Amino acid sequence: MNLNNFLMGLQIVLGIVMVVSIMPQDTKSALPSQFGGDGNQTYFKPKGKQAFLGKITKITAVLFFINALALLILDK
Repeated sequence: MNLNNFLMGLQIVLGIVMVVSIMPQDTKSALPSQFGGDGNQTYFKPKGKQAFLGKITKITAVLFFINALALLILDK
C-alpha cells in the first residue's frame, strides 16, 4: 500500500470524524443581548457532551491540518 493512498484515506476518515463531531454541538448566538440574542457567555465552561465534542473537534482539526500538509509535501 502506498503511503500517499494511506494518508488520503486517513484524510477522508478525519473529515468524517470532524463533521460528526461538529454537527451535534450547540450553536452560540453572535447577537448581543441588547438586540434579542443570548449574548456572548464565554465565561461559562462547557460541561459533559459539549466539552467532549469540543476536544474531539480541536484534536481532529489539528490532525486534519497536519495530514493535509503531509499530503502536500509527499505529492511533490
